[in-house]
Amino acid sequence: MGTTDRVTRRSLLRSAGLAAALVPVGGVLAACGSGSEGGSGGSASAGDAGKAAPMPAYVPPNKPKPLLEGNAKGVMDVYESFPMDGPATVTGPIGDGSDFNVMIMTFGQPAPPLGENVYWQLLNKELNLNVKPVQVPFADFTTKFPALVAGDDLPEFVSLPLFQNVARLPQLAEAQFTDLSEFLAGDAVKKYPNLAGIQEAGWLNGYLNGRIYGVPKSDPVFTTQIYTKTDVIKAAGANPQPKNLQEFRDLAKAVTNPKAGVYAFGGNIANFLMMMFGVPNKWTRKSDGTFVSAYEHEAFIPAVSELAALYKSGVFHPDTATLIDNKVQRDALFRSGKLAMVHDGNRAFGIVADDNKLVFDIMMPFGKDGGNAVHWTGNGAYAMTMIKKTTDKKRIDLFLKVLDYISAPFGARESFVMSYGVKGEDYTVKDGVAVLTTRGQREQDLGLAYIAGGPQVLCNPQGAPGVDKLNYDWQQKVVPTLLDDPAVHLYSQTFNSKGAALEKQMQDAIVAVFLGREPASSLTSAVQKWKAGGGDQMAKEYAQAR
Repeated sequence: MGTTDRVTRRSLLRSAGLAAALVPVGGVLAACGSGSEGGSGGSASAGDAGKAAPMPAYVPPNKPKPLLEGNAKGVMDVYESFPMDGPATVTGPIGDGSDFNVMIMTFGQPAPPLGENVYWQLLNKELNLNVKPVQVPFADFTTKFPALVAGDDLPEFVSLPLFQNVARLPQLAEAQFTDLSEFLAGDAVKKYPNLAGIQEAGWLNGYLNGRIYGVPKSDPVFTTQIYTKTDVIKAAGANPQPKNLQEFRDLAKAVTNPKAGVYAFGGNIANFLMMMFGVPNKWTRKSDGTFVSAYEHEAFIPAVSELAALYKSGVFHPDTATLIDNKVQRDALFRSGKLAMVHDGNRAFGIVADDNKLVFDIMMPFGKDGGNAVHWTGNGAYAMTMIKKTTDKKRIDLFLKVLDYISAPFGARESFVMSYGVKGEDYTVKDGVAVLTTRGQREQDLGLAYIAGGPQVLCNPQGAPGVDKLNYDWQQKVVPTLLDDPAVHLYSQTFNSKGAALEKQMQDAIVAVFLGREPASSLTSAVQKWKAGGGDQMAKEYAQAR
């Protein structure tokens, strides 16, 4: 789908009120990342308000030459280590010494206060601003954000993680945030060269009602993978790269050894089986423009039935029911060789790669009968960052200059500052490679590096030998199998208000079949309940959102 097609599928949604409700979106069909090429030329002006704006133009960023070159389809660049002498990509002053109040969702402990945080002090100096992050813990975000909206108490700048679901987001953006189209659409973005290096798949997440409201933090195009413990598989004399369902079954059976406490799996592999069976990525858009859910696809129930059959055959760890929601324990079992395979997100390779003694591989996608493989993509961004509604062009320009600095490509001088901070305090140099200290890791809990940015890269110098090349080769082979969700950048009020609850309902139904608590036939009524509860209305709204 080209840029023009995507833009014309946006419509100016009729406002249905501005009460914002935030709920996390999850479920078995949830994914994380999307990819697309380029952008369109031209620029928007203030007189274009209310008209569909072109996507920001794409200009390859000024970056150090990678060891292995990625591409616009989503394959990530590979670097042997973080370049310590990369080019500067930002020229001229950024800030004006004013406060920069930005809301950021965090996952760890709050960063040390400014007086004790040399990383924070360095950023203030680099940006010529008094950065004042409003840090909201992940567990509190679903209540904190709506409260700030209702009280008209949002900070000037807001970074909104996209896996959080904001009801009536287009209307909320129009009412409370600044339309940035004049500054970013088409060639206008070239004033901010690092923002111009963000690909279309990222920008689409900040594109609401045909206008640009947010600057994205890009995510990889690839979603989930199966990591294989190759030494365990080799010891069992099994094939680590099955080409069809029967070979997959044979692999699972061969590596399972209950007496030794070794099992094929310990978590929910429903997504992998659905892709293997050719289930669409959440939705299908038919030739007449109507939308049909993947839950209604003919392969959905057979895929879950196969999952249940595998569980019944004994190839899953006996603690699977609790391991489903316990990633830390699953990872530990995989590291110790008690799980031969683990199904996890694209970023998980970085976690297992941190153990430089770990021997593992990544399974290639395949069709159940050996035919064409399918690999789902996601939405293309982790977060988008917006500025409260203002007509102050100098303030908007300052906002975009700050995000331009933060979005410097991997290896650029600014990117090194954002990633490592102060030498001797936040990082040390070992064998020519910058290594974060414990202090550096804590000080970066500030979270500013995660509010904007272009494509991610593969760079794990402390990881297992060859891990980045391994993942790079996997990505290149998987690109031809990528399948987009046609609804991913369309707006549905029903999805925003009921989507999380409906997905939880379906996830529970799938897990019940998976663990043998319900027959596969129960999914028929579960799907009907999902459709009646809002699924059919979502389909109608997606079809109208053109």
